[in-house]
Formats: sequence, structure tokens, C-alpha cells
Amino acid sequence: MIFMLSMMIPYQATLIPLFRMMVNFNLLNTYFALIAPQLFFPFAIFLMRQNFLSFPSSLIEASRIDGAGELKIFWSVVLPSMNPALAATSIYLFMMQWNNFMWPLVATTSKEMYTIPVALSSLIGISMIDYGQIMVGITIATIPIIIFFLMLQKQFISGMLGSAVKE
Repeated sequence: MIFMLSMMIPYQATLIPLFRMMVNFNLLNTYFALIAPQLFFPFAIFLMRQNFLSFPSSLIEASRIDGAGELKIFWSVVLPSMNPALAATSIYLFMMQWNNFMWPLVATTSKEMYTIPVALSSLIGISMIDYGQIMVGITIATIPIIIFFLMLQKQFISGMLGSAVKE
């Protein structure tokens, strides 16, 4: 219940404590500061937990009867069947991180560390906006998302077709 309540905290409310933590650890303006806070996103953890809880325990028990240890069961039985959930979580986290504007704006101080959304916003001037540059930048920014999705699309299809377990 506490974990679910943590999902209700607005993202903007976490920016100042996260910024202070990065300053205290001297991690401001580093790639670690850009990537790490988004890896532990509560929704992704909740999504994976729900998928692991829905895994049929009969397969785990059958593996134990066959003599497999807990680590072997996890790596060879449970994890391969979680590929659709891992793919969905990966796509979700990648899109959240790729399109994130607020945290990279706060966590970076040099133009070399800007992410694409922050760099695109810097193209908008006070008196003039070059729409051609912005549209080219947006088009280029969508290419990695499409490629990442196409790479993991196979996981969705195999999950829909092959994950039916008869009990």
C-alpha cells in the first residue's frame, strides 16, 4: 500500500529532493544523474511485480521436482516467460526517459549534456522560431524510439501466442 501511495506523488514534487541528493553526491551534470533516477520508476516496478505474481506456481514446483535450484528456476523457467513484460517495461521506461524534459533541464548545466527535448527547446528563440530546425529535430528524435520498439515487437507477439499455460 505504501508503494502504491508513492506512485501518487507528483513527479514535480520529487525534483527538489532529487536535485539536492545529486548535489550532495557530486553527481550533477553526469550521465548517472540523468539515467539512474528514472530506472527505479514505481510503475515499472509495480508492472513487473504483478507479472511475476501471475506466473503459474505449478511450473516452479515442477522445476523443483526435477531438481533445479532457485537460481536455475529463475533464469531458465521464469525469466524467459517474462519477456513480454520485460519488453513492455523496457519500452515504457525508454520512452519516459527519452521524452523527459524536466529532470534533464534541472540536472544538466552544460549544453553538451542536454538531452534531445532540452536541446529542441533551446532552438526556440525570444523573437524568432525556426520551425524547420525544430521539425527536423523532432523527426530525428523519434527514430530511436521507433527502432527500439521494432526491436522488442517480437517479444509482444511471442508473448501473446506462446504464453498460454494449461493448468
